[in-house]
Amino acid sequence: MFGCVQKNYNPALSDSCNEDRADFILDKDKANFCDYFRVNPRAHQKKESAQAKSARTKLAELFGEELPDGPDVEEKTPQSEADQALAELKRLFGDDN
Repeated sequence: MFGCVQKNYNPALSDSCNEDRADFILDKDKANFCDYFRVNPRAHQKKESAQAKSARTKLAELFGEELPDGPDVEEKTPQSEADQALAELKRLFGDDN
C-alpha cells in the first residue's frame, strides 16, 4: 500500500500530512509507523472530466453506439441491511474513522 492514499496526505504541506500531532517522517522510503494513518477510501475513485466524456462520445459516434444518459459506472449498493445502515451513517456523519 502506498502512503499517497492515506486520508491525511496533503502534498501542499511541508511534511505532507494534515494531522498536526503526527511525527515528521524525514526518510519516507524506510519503514515507519503513524498512529493517524487511515486509508482514504476515495483515493482512486473515477472522476469524469469533460475531456474524457468528449473522447467517449467521439468513440461512440465512430462505432455507431449510443452513450447512456446517466453516469457510466453505477455505485455498488450494499449487500445486507447492516451494510445499508452503515452506509447511511457514514453518509450522514462522514467517515472520519
